[in-house]
Amino acid sequence: MTAPSTFVHPCWGLQVHWWAVDPSGQVGLFSSAFGPVPTAAHTHEATMHEATVQARARHPEWFDWICHDDPDECPETHCPVTPDYGPYLFTWDEETDDRYTRFGIPKRPLLVSELPGRPAAAARLVEVGFRFERVVRVDLSYPEGRELLSGSA
Repeated sequence: MTAPSTFVHPCWGLQVHWWAVDPSGQVGLFSSAFGPVPTAAHTHEATMHEATVQARARHPEWFDWICHDDPDECPETHCPVTPDYGPYLFTWDEETDDRYTRFGIPKRPLLVSELPGRPAAAARLVEVGFRFERVVRVDLSYPEGRELLSGSA
């Protein structure tokens, strides 16, 4: 048996959502099944979960997306979706490169200042140093034991 990691997934084997905010105040919603989560999201798992429950009740379209009528027609990576309004959407991509992949680009991005209490508090727990609109992939790594969230086009 391996020793437990400091950076463990809070609900291994379950779909976990975590929130983040970029320097321009735009919100990202990350879906992580088997992928790593930032330490702040792990530490404040209950806040992330409560924010997700509240947001899902008001905006199920941010969570319940389908790119094809037949799931077997979906490509290896997730199909891009363009909600009218909402957060940038990212999902863990264990099939191709073990990073988060952006699959949702809102026509009008959600700002953290527009979120009600719980989701806003959750998003502010994970601040990233890049703009969601400029990245396609988000990597969560631990160089020299320090957590690093980085984005790339």
